Amino acid sequence: MKQSATSAAIGLLQLRYGIVGQSPLIIEAIEQLLQVAPTDLTVLITGETGTGKDVFARAIHGLSPRRKAPFISVNCGAIPETLLESELFGHEKGAFTGAVEQRKGFFEVANTGTIFLDEIGEMPIGTQVKLLRVLESGEFTRLGSTQVIKVDVRIIAATNRDLAYEVRQGSFREDLYYRLKAVHLHLPPLRKRPEDIPLLVEYFGNNVADRLGITFEGIDDDALAILMQHSWRGNVRELRNLVETLVTIGHGKRITAEQVERYLQRDQELEPSRALVLHRTAAAQASEQPLDLALVYHTLLQMQAEMSAVRQAIAALAERLGQLQQRLPLQQQEDDVFSRDPDDFRLDEMERRLIVAALKRFNGSRRSAARALGISERTLYRKLHEYNLTEMF
Repeated sequence: MKQSATSAAIGLLQLRYGIVGQSPLIIEAIEQLLQVAPTDLTVLITGETGTGKDVFARAIHGLSPRRKAPFISVNCGAIPETLLESELFGHEKGAFTGAVEQRKGFFEVANTGTIFLDEIGEMPIGTQVKLLRVLESGEFTRLGSTQVIKVDVRIIAATNRDLAYEVRQGSFREDLYYRLKAVHLHLPPLRKRPEDIPLLVEYFGNNVADRLGITFEGIDDDALAILMQHSWRGNVRELRNLVETLVTIGHGKRITAEQVERYLQRDQELEPSRALVLHRTAAAQASEQPLDLALVYHTLLQMQAEMSAVRQAIAALAERLGQLQQRLPLQQQEDDVFSRDPDDFRLDEMERRLIVAALKRFNGSRRSAARALGISERTLYRKLHEYNLTEMF
């Protein structure tokens, strides 16, 4: 009976959330997910980069009594330290330079729902103190205010760091660590569950084929054998990138061993820093050509520049541009900031083009475009306003 119930749950999780696998390790994680989801317990999800921590967090929320309330995902490592506290807890008008109006933070927006704090290990000590207060009492104050705000929010946190080590090093509060790990859910690396790779290849291949309106013809056995022996430093995300790239550029034709070997060899030759530079250069060279989703996937995934790294670079640039704009006279801001630093312009233009391409591909559906870009609808909505695209989509 238990086995039958678990099988049904696996089918549901794959269909609704993309949690794919039947290995003992992933079954153990799924069973833990099913036990904790209906509760209000705080959950700490750990695992290497690319193991699917965000996917599990969404599934926990989606299977909880809070599922009809907001799910707010926050990447603590992608937001500059000086802005993180304001983003989480909000601020009052005049709380700091540039705070021209009152703004609710993510915790207020997530009230009655769930907030997912990804890369919690990147959170500054000062912000950790306020988070601990929320965990203990559900209370906090906005920046620039003394008024106490009370919220009812479930907290799910995730990290690829060893937080116990960070506690010993003094970079993470011990009391917060023990508060967060009321339930500790660890996700195994892909190399420890190779038997799930055939299922994942089929799932990712069919998904990207459906989005492109083509048919995925499958993968040769010898190609699959290579994938099952690979070390997968980027875990499930790396495998998904490989499958999506090969299916896209091959128009759904059967994946061969030669294609897999060529892709993995290129991936090993490209260092992360060089990959990001090439990624940006490719986007710049294509700036006068119309982009479709296939080209976006080919350019981004082939260069193996993880979207998280790009978002961090964009966030840092946005902060720097904001500082520059405050120093310049108003009439110079629009003309000078971008023209003096072409690299900044290219990165912003790359993000804008990605958003436009995704929205065109999905006929203006913000939900589908956000899912394809790997961001929340809230983030996409903010970017549409930022790039003055709201009238187009």
